Amino acid sequence: MSIKESKLQNISESLKAVAHPDRIRILKFLAENKETKKSVSKICVQLKLKQPEVSRHLSILKNKEVVQFQRGGNNIYYSVNKNSFVFSCIQSLIKSI
Repeated sequence: MSIKESKLQNISESLKAVAHPDRIRILKFLAENKETKKSVSKICVQLKLKQPEVSRHLSILKNKEVVQFQRGGNNIYYSVNKNSFVFSCIQSLIKSI
């Protein structure tokens, strides 16, 4: 596999990571809210999703470096990785929703 093919494969996999309505909703909530970091429980309440679902979606986004996290006590706080290629690609789409 050439370098270009490898990069294309990586971009494709990263875009697939955000290709789910709930993940897009999570990214929109993280990107537009005034607080920079949100706990899983806050995301669950705001988006009316169950904790295991949110955790699974965040794990997928984290693995592709679309979101970043920070531990604080018993909680994990998530924020959008604004340096992420994927986030920069979909940012205008998120704003239009």
